[in-house]
Amino acid sequence: MEKLDKKLKNLFLFSLIFFLLHIPSSKTENRTDNLMRFNQENHEFFFKVRNIYVMGKTKYNSSFVSSLSKIFPGEEISIPGNKIDEAIIKLWKSNLFKKISIYKKNISKNEIDLFFDLEDLIEIHKINVEGIGNMVFPIIQKIHPGDKIPEHLIQNIKNDIKNYYVKQGYPEVSIKSQLIIQNNKNILNIYVKKGKRIGIEYILFDGNQSLSKNILLNLMEKTRKKIHIPIIEKSSYFVYENIKEDLKNIRSKYQSMGFIDVQVILDSIWKNETGDYGVKIKIIEGKKYYLGNIDFIGNTIEKTDFLRKILSYKKGDIYDKNGINNKILNTNISSIISHYLDLGYLFVKIVPVEKMIENNKIHLEIKIEENQPVYINKVHISGNTITKDHVIRRELNIYPGDLFSPKKIKSSLFRLINLNLFDNSKIYPYIQTNNNKTIDIEWRVTEKSANQIQLYGGYGKEKLLGNLQLNFGNFSLSNLFQLKSWKKIPQGDGQKLILSCQFGKYFQSYGFSFTEPWIEKDKPTSLSLNIKYSKKKVNQTEDIYFLPLFNEKIPHDGFLERIGTSVKLNKLLTFLDPYTKIELSMNYDKFSYKKNLFKLNNLSYLISLQRFSGEPDFVFPLRGSKIQLNSIFTLPHSILFKESKSEWIEFFKFKINSYWYKKIIDKMIMKIGGEFGLLGKYHTKNLFSFQKFYMGGIKNPTDFKLVENIDYIPLRGYSSHVNDPDYITPKNGGVIYNKLILEIRYLIKDFSNLSKLWTNFFIEGGNVSDSYQEFNPLKMKKSFGFGFRFFWLPMGFFGIDVGYPIDGKNIISKWKPHFIIGQDL
Repeated sequence: MEKLDKKLKNLFLFSLIFFLLHIPSSKTENRTDNLMRFNQENHEFFFKVRNIYVMGKTKYNSSFVSSLSKIFPGEEISIPGNKIDEAIIKLWKSNLFKKISIYKKNISKNEIDLFFDLEDLIEIHKINVEGIGNMVFPIIQKIHPGDKIPEHLIQNIKNDIKNYYVKQGYPEVSIKSQLIIQNNKNILNIYVKKGKRIGIEYILFDGNQSLSKNILLNLMEKTRKKIHIPIIEKSSYFVYENIKEDLKNIRSKYQSMGFIDVQVILDSIWKNETGDYGVKIKIIEGKKYYLGNIDFIGNTIEKTDFLRKILSYKKGDIYDKNGINNKILNTNISSIISHYLDLGYLFVKIVPVEKMIENNKIHLEIKIEENQPVYINKVHISGNTITKDHVIRRELNIYPGDLFSPKKIKSSLFRLINLNLFDNSKIYPYIQTNNNKTIDIEWRVTEKSANQIQLYGGYGKEKLLGNLQLNFGNFSLSNLFQLKSWKKIPQGDGQKLILSCQFGKYFQSYGFSFTEPWIEKDKPTSLSLNIKYSKKKVNQTEDIYFLPLFNEKIPHDGFLERIGTSVKLNKLLTFLDPYTKIELSMNYDKFSYKKNLFKLNNLSYLISLQRFSGEPDFVFPLRGSKIQLNSIFTLPHSILFKESKSEWIEFFKFKINSYWYKKIIDKMIMKIGGEFGLLGKYHTKNLFSFQKFYMGGIKNPTDFKLVENIDYIPLRGYSSHVNDPDYITPKNGGVIYNKLILEIRYLIKDFSNLSKLWTNFFIEGGNVSDSYQEFNPLKMKKSFGFGFRFFWLPMGFFGIDVGYPIDGKNIISKWKPHFIIGQDL
């Protein structure tokens, strides 16, 4: 009975405990006993991380992996949950592993062990690339010794190398890689076999009826070289991407002829016995279409007849789809949309619709939604840290309250570039629209150094020559006495200050020049003041060209001194265009020889019209022109003042030069043009003393004859020395000359706006005479040659030209080198 009572008692206690354990509770998730915690809402089990183990091909320990993954022993995690996923993402982002796996093991009640199975990325200490010579690829340059590289990056390196050579005409290039261990260093070897550079032996066209084979070949500008060296290089290399672009050119040409449904297909490619490829292009021309009716819908501010004139296409014309779209929507030419934009209608919408096609005619409907004109609200300037705002604002011709005008914005941009104070590639207007149908314009500029130090020298005629010039292109006279506002020197007002010094054993020269670029409040008019002093010793062997003016015999071997001043006014003629300007100046020079043994005075006046529209800059213009007309004259003292002494110089002079720049192909331009000059006198008894023409060689900035005010005309291949057989200038200079030039320039390297390197080939000819009657403009001394130029902003131009005088007399030495210092020809 006692045993039965015990059993019943134990059964009762067990049932009570079981019942208590299974009572529902709302705080189950907050229990801290040893049982596994479960989130019923998200169906997640919670575990405490007991240990973290690291295995696999890795050098990192568990503490380091924990710090990367942000999972630590003792931390609670949920399964399933985001913690493990987030840890894997963090490990991937560390760029240390190429394999990551996380395993959960040894689950006991609410505790768990995590095993990180990792494989480290390859640590590269060196990359060797064989088969590419000295070629360097940017993707390889970015990899440093010790960097860890994933497999996909190695593949990217191989792809970059392959793509480069495929674009150079090596379609059969093969690339392999191998990782080796040498002296405990991982070395990645990449082997490149370029193979043969595959040319295109011939191109066949099938289906072309409206365009001949020669015209189609000329349209393949990417594939076929217009200029190449026969035998040395082929005219065409196989580059698939270039062929695709040329097919677009052919298609565009056909569409401009009315064949809007044309199909141009790369039909087949095959390899010939020579190893080069043959290419066949199939053309399905389709129907030729013409322009039918043209209807304008929605235009209210401009009459339809006026818009038809801008469009220029009329009913019955060939349907030139690309040309029509350009005349409607191209903002870079005179088009319908550019006209609306210049009227201030920034939000105009113009949609050409091909309304109907019948009898090979396409009827066109041009829908115009004019909207409201847009006005300028604010004009901001940013990026200038040295140049003052007013220097920039005075160059702008679009202001708050004006109608929006791309034409005025382009004009303002040109004027800012012309200041030469900013990086031309980093000047742009940022336009922001406002809710009140106005816009704000922010002119963003990046300043560049406007100061130059030019120091150069040479050795000639047993004399050491030197030249030092300091150019301050953004000077500020108003800040001169405000030392706190100086930034090394007083700057910010856009004024120009030039200090120069030339020196040699028998020569000294000092110069000062100051220019205020904006003396008028509303118009860009500059005023310059120049002062110069020079002193030169005249040797016994030298001839002084003005000595015949004096009856008495003047001894040689003395010093000729010159003091000169000039005032110059320079004004843009904006009513013509943004490129044309006029220059007016008055110049006074006083010459004295051998301690005032005699004196000469020269008061002359200059009127000059100039137009330079070179783009993108004056250093290496790709297009544009340079035209200049100069008239220099003195008063006719001998006629106006009969009792005037002969110490006043008299002359009048006219010069014109014009050059054009034309882009031939990428980085290659042509410069063509010529010059003409004439020197005259008021009285037949007057002798020419100054401003005579001297031709031959290249004008050297250290040439001391500049003190005698001569006009030097470069002609490469010929000499500037009197005793040289190829000296072509008459004794004592010429009074009339002409010159023609053809030059091909190729840009070798554009380092930045600060420096450029190019080469040139030239053919030129010129003639100079001391007699109008004997002068023959067609009888020129001709030459040809080649050269190199280097421009660096702080120092200017440097270069060498080697010329061959076709009509030269020097049999011993034909080729003549000419050194260019300071300025280009």
